[in-house]
Amino acid sequence: MFELERFTITSREMMIADENSEWLGIPRILLMENAGANVARAVYNWIGTLKGVNVVVFCGPGNNGGDGMAAARHLASMGANTTVILLSPPEKIRTPEARKNLEIVRAMKESVKFFTADDVNKLQELRSIIEKAEAIVDAIFGTGVRGKIKEPYRTAIQIINSTKAFKLSVDIPSGINPDTGEVEDIAVKADMSITFHRIKKGIPASAEYCGEVIVASIGIPLEAELLMGPGDLQDALIDLSQESKPIGLISPGEKISEILDKLGSKIILDKPSASPIVYIGEGGENLHEQCSGNNIIVTEGLGKESTIAIVRDLSIEMQPFNDRLRKVRELAVEQGKVIYHQSHVDVVSDGDRVKASWVSRPLGVIGSSTLRAMTLFFLSHDVDPFRACCAAGYLAGYVEENGLEKLSPELEYRKSRIRS
Repeated sequence: MFELERFTITSREMMIADENSEWLGIPRILLMENAGANVARAVYNWIGTLKGVNVVVFCGPGNNGGDGMAAARHLASMGANTTVILLSPPEKIRTPEARKNLEIVRAMKESVKFFTADDVNKLQELRSIIEKAEAIVDAIFGTGVRGKIKEPYRTAIQIINSTKAFKLSVDIPSGINPDTGEVEDIAVKADMSITFHRIKKGIPASAEYCGEVIVASIGIPLEAELLMGPGDLQDALIDLSQESKPIGLISPGEKISEILDKLGSKIILDKPSASPIVYIGEGGENLHEQCSGNNIIVTEGLGKESTIAIVRDLSIEMQPFNDRLRKVRELAVEQGKVIYHQSHVDVVSDGDRVKASWVSRPLGVIGSSTLRAMTLFFLSHDVDPFRACCAAGYLAGYVEENGLEKLSPELEYRKSRIRS
């Protein structure tokens, strides 16, 4: 069985896992429900009972706030006197699953007191309620914090820190950079942080703010991190530069050129080895030496000058799955390049990270061409080579299953998911 080797996870990696979980059939609202239930249980376990206990839940406009609203429902059902304070206009709630939990909480008129405090004055009016709280749930930002804290969030954090209540932060205390642990302005000082799936990378560096740290499973499968999925595509699209570099093609095959042409890529066939991005297909091995050290080169086989090598190695293919992952990773370290091993289960590694895909594998002509064309496309838009391969690996399986005509609509759909 594949096991996660790294202790922590970045916010980008968590975004990929969330998206890939949904692709695997686990809706985000289920992950939010599991998160909310874990938060409520953590408050219960700390206090020992919730019957008649005053609990205030501070919610931001993102999915961290949605987790808080789901938690509020569970807290109320366990007997707590529950108050939800939304620090944003309801119409600015960002995601469908957070909006759904908002609708539910607002409908619970007997068991949950709901207030919107989208400015400092409204927040100050609620101070007496907050000061009576025996427990406070911080579901303001989680991993969504960026830069200096604006109002009314800043005042909310100050008020939370000033109370004597037990303070629990959802995922990571609001105000902490989830990837570095830095506090640029102000952050909640929690007694406990309940973080989901894996510890966020910034938590070890911000222990004085996090209190006791609990890692809770919310149902994200290990495959959500292992598989090349739509989350990996969205991750690459986030980094996609507006301008594209020319792509030199040597022995590419007709389909690779066709796909790149449809995407509007600038293809160089005359003196291609001088291009910033170069693909060397089968039969072009003798041209490796013509490429300069400044090129990003994709080759079939272990080209000496390549940045990414697409290989088919029967000795690796015959290995058990975990051994195959290890072999590809070791080969990437040994060769100092990204290795994409194409077989009935594709594996890609840069020596540190490793991903795989068994979706619509082994790839046929159209899937294999899509894999190469999309890797080149992402490289030409300045996407990291490993991430380019992971995004292309997902699209290769998608096109193999759905046809080349579905490539552009899938790209546009995934771009829209980022914007939303």
